[in-house]
Amino acid sequence: MEKNEKMNLEGLQVLVVDDNLFNQRLISHILHQWRVSADVATDGKTAVEMVSREPYDVVLMDPWMPEMDGYETTRAIRAMEGSYYRNLPIFIFSEADIIPGRMAECGISGFISESVFHSDDLYQTISPFLKQA
Repeated sequence: MEKNEKMNLEGLQVLVVDDNLFNQRLISHILHQWRVSADVATDGKTAVEMVSREPYDVVLMDPWMPEMDGYETTRAIRAMEGSYYRNLPIFIFSEADIIPGRMAECGISGFISESVFHSDDLYQTISPFLKQA
C-alpha cells in the first residue's frame, strides 16, 4: 500500500466509551466520516453490557470515568467467557497520564494520546483491525 493510500474502514463497528460529551462527539464524527459504525457508552457498566450484546471490532476507552473507570471496565470485559472478549482490541485514549503497568495488567491493547489527538492517530490505531472481505 502506498504511503498516502488508506484502507477502507467502512463496516467496522467501534464502541466509544467516554463520559465527556465533547470527546464522544469528536471521535464519533471522525468515525462516521470513514463510514465506521460508532456507538457510545457514557460509563463502564453500560460499555460492558453493550459489548456483551454487540460484536464490536474495536473499543476506544476513556481510562478516567467515575464509578467504573476504563481499567476496571477492560478487566470486566476480559473476564467474560469466550475468546472474543479476551481478544477484543481495547484502546485507552487520554490526555492525562496513564499507567503502563496497569494497562498491561488489564489487557489494554494500546494508547492514543488526546493531547495530540487527530484523525491520523485514530486511523493508525484502528486500521489494523479492518474486517477482511
